[in-house]
Amino acid sequence: MTLPSTHRLGELSWTQVKELAERDPIILLPIGAVEQHGPHLPIHEDSIVAEWVADKLAAENGCYVAPALHYGHSGTFRGYNGNLSLSQATLRNVTYEIIEALVQSGFRRIIIVDNNGGNVGPVTGAALDARRDLGVLIGHLYPWQLGYALMRDVYEDPTTAYGHGAEPEHSAMLAMFPEQVRSELAVPGGLASGSGWTPTSYLETAIPGQTVRGTVFWDFSEVSETGCTGDVSLGDAKIGEIWIERVIGFCSAYIQEYDRNTNAIQEYDRNTKAE
Repeated sequence: MTLPSTHRLGELSWTQVKELAERDPIILLPIGAVEQHGPHLPIHEDSIVAEWVADKLAAENGCYVAPALHYGHSGTFRGYNGNLSLSQATLRNVTYEIIEALVQSGFRRIIIVDNNGGNVGPVTGAALDARRDLGVLIGHLYPWQLGYALMRDVYEDPTTAYGHGAEPEHSAMLAMFPEQVRSELAVPGGLASGSGWTPTSYLETAIPGQTVRGTVFWDFSEVSETGCTGDVSLGDAKIGEIWIERVIGFCSAYIQEYDRNTNAIQEYDRNTKAE
């Protein structure tokens, strides 16, 4: 078989998919969300970034990208217009069934490129059930979360720079999708409650006299008028290029490790069956 000229699984015919599966490639499955990211960023941000990252990783590492699941779970943002959220149960079931379908098509090495915090629980449940039921070992990459971990030295004070709709996602979007960013509409974020709480994050609040935060399950719109936290004024495409370099660098190293270890497992299974 001649390798396909595209790394996108959806652009292949079923016979090409059948032949490709026999080569046991790694399949990247992008999963995003449709939710608010402030007045200056598009609501499909999580999804287009998940797919962009998956495409770049596939091109650089010889992987293939399954058609993206653009909807995710964004329960805490239901108070904002444009929130198109699946329930946790639905997302868990859809993710599991996509994994199952990929396995039925002959693929056994799958990495989920999941780019929304609300997805992590349902996606984890689906991946663990797939391990139990289908015997596949699912990988997981979360680009936005990786950016938070890898970019701290770029900012004078990450604790004030970081936030929803702020850094480093604002800068990353300026580097990846500048035509979809309207930085002139960015307004300072912040958290405030009209009912006495002192919110410190999406679902956390300060407790007087305590250093540990408390959890409250409000909708984020109850404590954030703009939908943003962090410093939205720091957005810079040059910082976004650093995000790309570091996040793609980590993800490529992860894929290489996943490839090495899952190849070893597959080879062991083949040798065991041959005996």
